[in-house]
Amino acid sequence: MAPAHDRLRRLVLLLVVATAAAALLLAPTTADAALPRVQHTPTKADGSLAILVVGDWGRRGQFNQTLVAQQMGVVGQKLDIDFVISTGDNIYDDGIANTSDPLFKESFSNIYTANSLQKPWYLVLGNHDYTGNALAQLDPAIRKVDSRYTAIAKSFIVNSGQQMIIWNLKVCKHFKRYIYLF
Repeated sequence: MAPAHDRLRRLVLLLVVATAAAALLLAPTTADAALPRVQHTPTKADGSLAILVVGDWGRRGQFNQTLVAQQMGVVGQKLDIDFVISTGDNIYDDGIANTSDPLFKESFSNIYTANSLQKPWYLVLGNHDYTGNALAQLDPAIRKVDSRYTAIAKSFIVNSGQQMIIWNLKVCKHFKRYIYLF
């Protein structure tokens, strides 16, 4: 075979392999079907959905967390948001010790106080959350402290009646998190 033909053949083979790999990586797997699901019924007459997404925020109001929270409140009101998604690192530096840890209120309840943010928060945990007592953030008892807070490990699905959107959040070499919106 001529060298040009060999190169073309290799290129086609490479494209086929790359396409197959991409399809495998992007397609929902059977493991996805087993992910926990949270039901969220759209409240708007037209069935639309407005969300805010935030991550790396749990700083006791420091490092501009309070300023960002205020702006989230403004945007949340303008958009009439349905819920907030948190992509992890919810409580710095090492999560919380237990469900009554004051750090939870200092970093969440006392910061995100705008009326527009008094909506459900669906959260996945980040590496900083796992360095502490991750089970404390996952414990349903934390909802007695603040009913907005729904943390579900590393991956979950929000059933919202909308088209599926997949976010694959790779926050560090140890964690991959997925949030699906239906």
